[in-house]
Amino acid sequence: MPTPVLRDKIPARRSKPTKNPKKNWSAHKPDLREDFHRYCAYCFSNDAFRDTYFEVDHFVPRFIIQKSKKISLTEYSNLVYSCRFCNNNKRAQWPSKSITVYNNGKEGFVDPCTKEIDKHLYRTKDGGIMWRTKLGKWMFSTAFKFDERQEEIKLLWKLNHLKKTMEKLILIKGKTPKNSRTYKGIEGRLGKYAIKYVLFEKELKNFYDDLHYKN
Repeated sequence: MPTPVLRDKIPARRSKPTKNPKKNWSAHKPDLREDFHRYCAYCFSNDAFRDTYFEVDHFVPRFIIQKSKKISLTEYSNLVYSCRFCNNNKRAQWPSKSITVYNNGKEGFVDPCTKEIDKHLYRTKDGGIMWRTKLGKWMFSTAFKFDERQEEIKLLWKLNHLKKTMEKLILIKGKTPKNSRTYKGIEGRLGKYAIKYVLFEKELKNFYDDLHYKN
């Protein structure tokens, strides 16, 4: 497998969302799902493999917004696409207590729609997530509890990498003569990857089963 990157793409929120809800911020979920490329804004896992729902999170928490009254709870620029694990762990944590200050360099968060996150977190060779800075360590252990979720994070990365690789090979296979050596080679690789995929998927299911049992 190639050297892992923290995330495949930097998400970018559209300037004009397709809906304009007054109260229900969850109405923005389809747009956010597309803008965040179906990845959690915080742990960067794809929603195709999660055994839990993805949700709409307020980057700056609701209690800060309600106190400042500077933006609405449905303000699209403050919403992110998040898995339930990250959303529940983040909750109302916001050390600065300010709507404009995201962190103090040691505690707090980084806007997921910027490249700055790469300064604080990185992927390990086996697909896990690790911290580079004090702020990264705070997000890693205090905010999102990645240290407790490394097994899951690694498996989700491996599954997503295999899925993308298999999809590329299938496209190439469709353009390759059936009786050629290349065609047979692709079929062989797809077979091996399919077996790995099933094993990783089973391992992830066992992880979630154990997690639900403990909870």
